[in-house]
Amino acid sequence: MNFESHNPATGELLGTYPEHNKAEIEVRLQSAWDGWRHWSRTPLHERIAFLTRLAELLEERVETYARLITAEMGKPLADSIFEIKKCAWDARHLAEMGEAYLKPQPVPGIPAQIIYESIGPIFSVQPWNVPFWQVLRFFNTTALVGNTAIIKHAETVQGCAEALETLVRDAGGPEGLYVNLAIPVEACAAVIADPRVRAATVTGSVRAGRAVAEEAARVGKRVVLELGGSDPFIVLEDADLAKAVENGVASRYFNNSEGCICAKRFLVAESLFDDFTKAFVEQSKALPMGDPMKDGVKLGPLASSGARKNLHRQVLDAVKAGARILTGGEIPDGPGNFYPATVLVGLPPDAAIAKEEFFGPVAMIFPFKTEDEAIHLANITDFGLSAAVWSRDLVKARRVAGEIESGMVFINDFTRTDPRAPFGGFKASGYGRELGAPGALELTNPKVIWQAA
Repeated sequence: MNFESHNPATGELLGTYPEHNKAEIEVRLQSAWDGWRHWSRTPLHERIAFLTRLAELLEERVETYARLITAEMGKPLADSIFEIKKCAWDARHLAEMGEAYLKPQPVPGIPAQIIYESIGPIFSVQPWNVPFWQVLRFFNTTALVGNTAIIKHAETVQGCAEALETLVRDAGGPEGLYVNLAIPVEACAAVIADPRVRAATVTGSVRAGRAVAEEAARVGKRVVLELGGSDPFIVLEDADLAKAVENGVASRYFNNSEGCICAKRFLVAESLFDDFTKAFVEQSKALPMGDPMKDGVKLGPLASSGARKNLHRQVLDAVKAGARILTGGEIPDGPGNFYPATVLVGLPPDAAIAKEEFFGPVAMIFPFKTEDEAIHLANITDFGLSAAVWSRDLVKARRVAGEIESGMVFINDFTRTDPRAPFGGFKASGYGRELGAPGALELTNPKVIWQAA
């Protein structure tokens, strides 16, 4: 079987990639194991030097990698350039902070300290929507702490998968530090069960995450799950309306709206609802949609025809449940998987479809009467990845933020990841953390060394 990469703007076949057979999988798993035995003993300063070199290569190759991302998954080129620069930022951050993150910690009151050791090869299942950042935010930390990475990338972005493996090699990574596995979903269970694999991570759907977690539980292995969200964007009655709209539009439509961590449900105080909705619709209509390689384009095609079909099905289901379409909501003529910026109002917030994750340029706007109602609506879904609260009253905003069930809450800003801050979800959005100090230590062995006098 071969994996195929298609340009979602044109349908053009970009490349064909053979699936790895059992013999090739065995060779690669052994490489990751042997690589770990070497890399875990490599001095920390050398691992840090590797990350610095990785960052330099990413910065040198920004345009090349960005064009590859846009060609394979369709996001605007400007968003792809931002993605590569962010990968370099993360590598540099870990190079700067690595010693501090991994510094042995004393245990108060006893003659002991905690050291953070690598645990071995980590198997990571990765998505297509941010094909460099999702992988490298996992891999950079993996390399820092002395683990090795076994990556099962999404089947539709195998060009990115191969480019990442080459990048690590070009940066001086030893054999087995980064292992690319071109395998279908059905082959993952055997990899997780392999004794050379010490833990697993997933960035993807709830279904995929739970399947991996179930397989890992069978063999007693740790997992980190980042499984998407339906992020609320709460606009309280004293919010700066213009800034809330501007940032709401930016949050909803960045990365073609194909992101777990972005505003999806807009909860707006009744007194601001009409003005917010009018401005949001106007700015949504104004977003240029077209060839993602062209300057100024804000919406490219969705990554696949299946993704567009599912998104449109969700919009139609929302209409059946009572929603009104204020703009968009129709599949345009012509080639490519394009879908316009779409705004829905009137949908009952407790409808089943309102609680789903819309992975594409669809915004749902709901009014609320009280802060308690806003909090209730924010928490009404099974997801809990991130949220935003807009208010001029920071005491009130902090109070509301404290009641929201999510891994992250942003006040007067839109949600995003940052290499300096831990990232992860709550409830169906997963568990475990990436990024920041907690992410650096997530897949280490915190060993206690007790030394008597």
